[in-house]
Amino acid sequence: MTITIDTIAEAGATRALRLGLVRTRLEMIALLRAKDAVIFTLALPVMLLLLFGAIFGDTLEGTNVTVGQWFTPGIIAASVLSAGLVNLATSLAIERHDGTLRRLALTPLPTASYLIGKIAMTFLLAAGMTIVLLGVGVAAFDVDLPTNGGDLAGFAWVFLLGVTAAAVLGVALSSLPRSAKSAAVVFTPPFLFLQFISGVFIEFSSIPAWMRTFSGIFPLRWLAAGMRAVFLPDQFEATAEPGGSYDLTFGAAVLSAWVLIGFTVAVRTFNFGRER
Repeated sequence: MTITIDTIAEAGATRALRLGLVRTRLEMIALLRAKDAVIFTLALPVMLLLLFGAIFGDTLEGTNVTVGQWFTPGIIAASVLSAGLVNLATSLAIERHDGTLRRLALTPLPTASYLIGKIAMTFLLAAGMTIVLLGVGVAAFDVDLPTNGGDLAGFAWVFLLGVTAAAVLGVALSSLPRSAKSAAVVFTPPFLFLQFISGVFIEFSSIPAWMRTFSGIFPLRWLAAGMRAVFLPDQFEATAEPGGSYDLTFGAAVLSAWVLIGFTVAVRTFNFGRER
């Protein structure tokens, strides 16, 4: 057999993927062993959904959509984004500063395999949070699950593109905290701010126009709009969205742009041995 550069590159990619799958298993074991963290991560969005749905139990003005039904896709969107933008970024920042990455630098584990494990864990965590929240939404607020091909395809691209953007941005932003203790503080307040201006907790049409324009720069606005397009009746779009449209084509472009930005920054800034 003739050995070429392409053959060597293919073998290296196969090895990185294989080790990445092994790393995914280790990451999931570590996550599930931290039972308190798992419970809190899953329980917080569920509590918010139940709380807001119970307090504001009426239908939204001019629609037949209840507040619980409206909150469900918005909180799913926020949870999907937080799996990468908060959870993954915080995890990477802590491991950078507690010496984990420096120890891994002394092993044969490729950086790509480590990141495959982290990003795969982010996808699994986001999927688990989505399933739990949908279960609560269906049981408590009669949320309709998508059944036709169009809605299922819409959910698939919104979820996959949203989690991908969240994951690569989590990697890209993980170098920002100056210490492990400050990691959660660095990521949580900006994310909370985005939730309010992106229509997760407040009807998007009720938010001042300049805030709506500003939130349109960021992925959460379009992730929430995409989820509502899947889980809410079609007539809701015309009555409750500014301009009468979710404008998902533009939203997909924004999410794709953030994937590209996050990937570019992550490739340039992330490595095992980086010191701050």
